[in-house]
Amino acid sequence: MRIVFFLTMKTNIKLIIAFLIISTGLCAQGVDDAVNFTQTRYEGTARSMSMGGATGAMGGDLTSLCINPAGLGLYRSSEFAFTTGLQHVNTLSSYYGDSQSDYQMRLSIPNVGLVTSWYASNYKPLRYLQFSVTLNRTNDFNYYSKASGVNPNSSMVDEYLQVANSIDDLLKPSTNPGDYLADNFPYDLSPAWETFLIDRYIDDSTGHYFFGSPVPPGNVDQTDVVSCKGRSEEWAFALAANYYDKLFLGASLGVSHIKRISKRDYTETGLDGSFDNWTHREELSDTLWGVNCKVGVIYYPTSWFRVGAAWHSRTRSSVGEIWATETATTIDRYRKYLSPELYQTYAFRSPHSFTGSVAFIFPRTMLTADVDYLDYGTSEFIGDGFENANNNIKDILKPSYNIRLGMEWRIRQYFFRSGAAYYGSPYGFGEKYGSTKKVALGFGFTTEGGTIWDFAYELSGSVRGYTPYQYYVDEENIVEDIVQRQWRNKLVVTMRVKM
Repeated sequence: MRIVFFLTMKTNIKLIIAFLIISTGLCAQGVDDAVNFTQTRYEGTARSMSMGGATGAMGGDLTSLCINPAGLGLYRSSEFAFTTGLQHVNTLSSYYGDSQSDYQMRLSIPNVGLVTSWYASNYKPLRYLQFSVTLNRTNDFNYYSKASGVNPNSSMVDEYLQVANSIDDLLKPSTNPGDYLADNFPYDLSPAWETFLIDRYIDDSTGHYFFGSPVPPGNVDQTDVVSCKGRSEEWAFALAANYYDKLFLGASLGVSHIKRISKRDYTETGLDGSFDNWTHREELSDTLWGVNCKVGVIYYPTSWFRVGAAWHSRTRSSVGEIWATETATTIDRYRKYLSPELYQTYAFRSPHSFTGSVAFIFPRTMLTADVDYLDYGTSEFIGDGFENANNNIKDILKPSYNIRLGMEWRIRQYFFRSGAAYYGSPYGFGEKYGSTKKVALGFGFTTEGGTIWDFAYELSGSVRGYTPYQYYVDEENIVEDIVQRQWRNKLVVTMRVKM
C-alpha cells in the first residue's frame, strides 16, 4: 500500500481542474475532439483520390465541389456518380519500448451524387447553369489499436491518489468518501473507490486520513486497447454558372454529419503478486449535424491555365454525446462498478478556411495543385462551462496548411493519374503529430456507351501520440506517450454515367 501526495500547489490546482472537468462530463470536449471535428481528409471519387484531391481548379468532378463549388460550372452535361471502396488500416503502437501492430478492414461509400446541367446560350455571356446534390466523405475514424508495456514509474492509480489526497474534505473523518466521490467524481474516482482500487486509511501517528492503494507505484504491465468506428461526411447542394466558357462561379450549402463511436479498455496487471489486474473501460458516442456554406471562382486567363479560389465558412454543429465508464478489479476478489450514463448536447464551431488552386492544361496532360489555409486555434465549443477547453484550444492548436498535387494523362479513351497530398498538423508547422501524407495512383476509361469507370489506390500515413493518464512529479507529467503510426490503404472504384 502507498500514498501519493502533490509536490507543489501549481500541480495540485492543475490536476484538480482536470478532474473537475472529467467529473462534470466535459472529458470528451477538448483539444483532441476539436481536431477530430475539424480535420478534413477528402476521399470522394476515384478520379479525385488518384490525383491527391487536387481538384479545386480542375472542376468537373463531384469531389471537387467540396473544395471549390465553382468546379460544378465546368459540367456541360448531366451526370450520376457512385463510388465504393475497401479500406485496410494498420496501426503500430509503441509504449515503453514495446510495439504492437493491429489492423482493421472495412467497406465504404466515399461518394454518391447527381449533377444536372442546363444549356443557356452560345452567344450570350451566360452559357450553362448547373445544380448538384452530392455526398462526399471528408474523414474516416475507423481503426483498432493495442498498446502495451511495463511502466517502471507509475500506475494510473497514482493519478487517482494525487487528486484524492489533495481534497481536504475527503481527509476529514466526518466526510463519507463514497457519497462525496459519487457526487463529484462519478466516472473515475468513485468507481475506483467502490471496487477497492483506492481506500482511505488513518495515520496512527498523526490521526490524519489519507488514500492508498494495493497497486504498486510502477513495475506494472499496462495495456491500452482502442476501437473506433465512424466517419465525417458532407451533403452539398450546389449551384454554378458558366460565363463565356472562361469564368465559373459557384456556391454551395453544406450539411455536415459526423458519427463516431469509440471504446477504450485500459488494463493493469500486477507483476509482483500484490494484485491480479484491474480494467477501466470508457465508451463514447458522438453525433454531429452542422451547416456551412462555400463560395468559389475559377477563371481561364489562357486556354492552358486555370486559377481558382474558394472560401469555406465556419461550420456550426449541434453535438449529441453519450459517455459512460466501467471499472473492474481483481484484487482480493472480483468487483465491478458501472458509472451513470451521461447524455449531453452542446454546440461546436469549426474554423473557416481558404483554398487557392491552379491547373495547367496541355493537349494530353493536366497538372493541378491546391493549397488550403485554416487556423485550428479558432475552433470553439459553445455554451457555459467550456472556458478551459476553449483556452486550451487557443493555446495548443495553430494555423496549418494543406497541399495537394495531381496529374492526369489521357490517351484516347484511357486516363492515367497520380497524386500526392500533405495535410499539416493542427499543432503547428513542422509538428509530426497530427499531420498526414498521401500518395495515390489511378486509372480510368470510357466505354462505348459513354459510361466512365475510374479506379484508384491511395496510401496515407500519419503519426499521433497520446498519454493514457497524467501523473505529475516536479510539475511534469512523467507518463510516456503512446505513439501510433498509422497506414491506410484504400482501393476505390467510381462509375460515372453521363445523361
